Amino acid sequence: MRNYCYVAPYFFLGIFCLILTGCGHKSYVVDAPVKRQITQDFDSRGASLNSLVGFVSESGYGRSWPPEKWGLEELMYAGLYFSPRLDVARKNIELFEISAQLSALGMRQKVQVATEYHGREVNGQEPWGVGFALDLPFFSKKKRDALSQKSLFYIDGAALELSQEIWLLHSSLRNNLFRLAANDSKRKLYVQKIKIAEELDELIEARFSHGFADRDALDKRRFELGLFRELGLNLETERLEIIYSMARLIGISATDFQKLNLETPNFDQTYTMESLDFKSAALRNRIDLQSALVDFGIADVELKLALIKQFPQISIVPGYFWDQGDNIWNFALGLVLPNHADAFVLQAETSRSLKHLKVKEKQINILSEVDQNYATVLSTEESFRQGRLNLRRAHHMFAGKEGGFSAGDISRVELYDARLNYLEIAERFIDDKVTYFSAVAELEDSCQTPLAFKYRVPMNINKQQRH
Repeated sequence: MRNYCYVAPYFFLGIFCLILTGCGHKSYVVDAPVKRQITQDFDSRGASLNSLVGFVSESGYGRSWPPEKWGLEELMYAGLYFSPRLDVARKNIELFEISAQLSALGMRQKVQVATEYHGREVNGQEPWGVGFALDLPFFSKKKRDALSQKSLFYIDGAALELSQEIWLLHSSLRNNLFRLAANDSKRKLYVQKIKIAEELDELIEARFSHGFADRDALDKRRFELGLFRELGLNLETERLEIIYSMARLIGISATDFQKLNLETPNFDQTYTMESLDFKSAALRNRIDLQSALVDFGIADVELKLALIKQFPQISIVPGYFWDQGDNIWNFALGLVLPNHADAFVLQAETSRSLKHLKVKEKQINILSEVDQNYATVLSTEESFRQGRLNLRRAHHMFAGKEGGFSAGDISRVELYDARLNYLEIAERFIDDKVTYFSAVAELEDSCQTPLAFKYRVPMNINKQQRH
């Protein structure tokens, strides 16, 4: 027994040193992202676009991959796989899940091992001791449930942020596809306008050289030609802006994005929406409303915790210490009395009432927003139909001009001017279509669910981190 007593102090001292040494080796040093590696990963994503077979098949894509044409659905898959914003949102969920686990661990019973060594000799011996302490915090079941529920609410909030980012990706890609389709149609019109304006410039210049036209007429035609060229260049700049914006949304380079064969929406149709219940869809799917409900849930939990804090908190810490064979028992009783508990309860009640009012406010605003957007859709649909009718009439009028030119009743200049007038009406009709489709998209955004522009990508899709 005496020999063991002399060896034991050094044994526990060695364990203590190992613990300290282990703590030093457990420190993590996280290297900053390497710029060259990030560049290489970004540049390699173009080749990876065609290698997402496993990801898209597991997500429910029913056709062959890589696709021949990239529509909204295919672009969404690429964005869900590559978008850095979604990676951040996914990692945020993981962080809250870990925090919830740590919170659960904090509510468990704690056992602590205590060692002690005295360097001062007593009766020719160096006393040492080993013991344990058991910490039993008296968390009530209601408090544990409330804290667990609070952690789950934070996880739900992070998941809603991911859903919000996915919807914003869908909305932005959809709107940019509209813009790209309209831009493509207008650029085709301006190719015709520039060609006609160039021929008119040549005709007026020939007339001017023979004295059949004045300088003002020639300058007017050249100004019109220059204006068409400027607007054509502006449209090309807008096209590049759209391309770069969509590439950034997905998370690939614009060079790789321009290689994709895009499928733009069909602008020649309208949508039947009378049978759709937009208000119910909005109240079911609006993520900001769900976030407001999560905030209300957290406030409700905070009120429960404030009510629990009205009662004293008790903790019992028994301990046993063995010192040179002497049995020494320690016992501690902790009592934490509530401090200004009524004020905290009042604050929690007020906060809960405020969150409740915000939920009601959000619901009313959503319903009003849906009503307004639906009325805008109906109004722009009428303009769209009228624009289509005007375009048909303009086409008939131009056909009459072509007949008059064939019969020799009008000159080539008059024919070209009639063609330019027809192209101008066609451009206005493109604007009418964009206005209508944008209104439908705005209504869809107010419901935050695909109503008109549907696709099969699940909104709650989540991929494993590849990095």
